[in-house]
Amino acid sequence: MPTIDVPESVDRLHRLVRATCKALGRSRTVVDTRGRPEVIPLYLSRLLVDRDLRIMHALLTAAENRGYALETQTDLHRGEVVHSLVIAFPLALTERTTKVRHESTPQEVRQQQRSPWTRLPKYDEEFNGRLAIGAPAGSRYQHSYSYSDGARWSLESRLGHLLRDLEHLASEAERQQRERKLREAEQQRQWYAAIAQAREQQVERHRARVLIEQVKAWHQAVEIRAFCHAARAQADSASTLAVEPEWLQWAEEYAAKIDPLGSPLRTPPDSREALRELLRGDLYAHPWPSTPRAADRFPRRTTPTIRDHGPAHWRCLVLT
Repeated sequence: MPTIDVPESVDRLHRLVRATCKALGRSRTVVDTRGRPEVIPLYLSRLLVDRDLRIMHALLTAAENRGYALETQTDLHRGEVVHSLVIAFPLALTERTTKVRHESTPQEVRQQQRSPWTRLPKYDEEFNGRLAIGAPAGSRYQHSYSYSDGARWSLESRLGHLLRDLEHLASEAERQQRERKLREAEQQRQWYAAIAQAREQQVERHRARVLIEQVKAWHQAVEIRAFCHAARAQADSASTLAVEPEWLQWAEEYAAKIDPLGSPLRTPPDSREALRELLRGDLYAHPWPSTPRAADRFPRRTTPTIRDHGPAHWRCLVLT
């Protein structure tokens, strides 16, 4: 358990405590610095200010000695600006209140006589002299770390418990972050493996389609040449059927044009077909490797090249 001693007097206050002293204002009853940036947000009676500042000085000094970075933070919560003190997690220091029956002032009595429909509050909230420190109200950690003056102890004796809770929460947050990163890395690895597999299927399907088209074209060229040969043979046999040489010449030239064997056979280039039909999942669940062709088509989707995520040929993929 961290030990935190609160001194009775302090010669040199912590920098945040000094900034808070300058922002206290001139009110003799209530101190409220929650609307001031770069200071410790306080809401308590003026009588407890000295004790409160000594507590915060001891807590902030102990936290810095244990390696924590202290900062004041400004957020927007439900359209309102909220200032807070952060020691790994946001903190708020307040004075607890007690509900007491509302006593009408003479002004309120006169106002109600003039306007009988006016409703006065039944209860008021008054400070009861008990300091409390912990997560701000409405925070997700509201019940995770919170201590106050009690019947058998003071807030000063609970500062070590508060710092211990903050350390445990920080350690747990780091563990969850590591696990989340591991899960994301595994999901990314599986996604790249699925992309590589879909790319292999895409290449194979594209090549098979090209091959089948070449075979069909070759059969057509062979049949056209056979047809032309038969037509010439019939014309040479002195048949009554007339054959125009120009038409047969064009037919043979067309057969030579569509015949895939008329030129060297090479592996067809990569397909521009999309992977949506082959990949089960989101195409943009993770960043795509950056390639010149992909960068031209998807300038907003590309990221630095990712190594060793599949066969080399899939990196040349162009999506449509």
